[in-house]
Amino acid sequence: MACLAVPSRSAVQLVTFMMCVSGVCLSASCDATSRDPITMSTSGNSPRSSAPRFVPQEVLVKFKVGISQEQIAFLLKDNHLEMIAEIQKGRLFHVRILDDRSVESTIKQLTSYQEVEYAEPNYLHEMQK
Repeated sequence: MACLAVPSRSAVQLVTFMMCVSGVCLSASCDATSRDPITMSTSGNSPRSSAPRFVPQEVLVKFKVGISQEQIAFLLKDNHLEMIAEIQKGRLFHVRILDDRSVESTIKQLTSYQEVEYAEPNYLHEMQK
């Protein structure tokens, strides 16, 4: 009789997180209405530049433990942000900036709230060939 190994809870959580992040990246890059990911760069340099690259008008924001869904909804609405995806239930969100603010200024604003653990650009990552 064969015996199957059961993966640990942390291994399952890691795989789930990686699948969510991959899904967000794929959905952003496959969306026909999204901006051209090849030209997205913080400095406007060529796609092969070593400058960090991210999706314009998109941010990942993580809220501290214990923040209610109502508080999160209020902060997102008050900052003109639209939820694209909930990556980590009730804490980590992929959001779109609905006004003309830059990613940098939006992150600065979000991190000024005590409810926010961190906010960062939606970075683009490429596999090296």
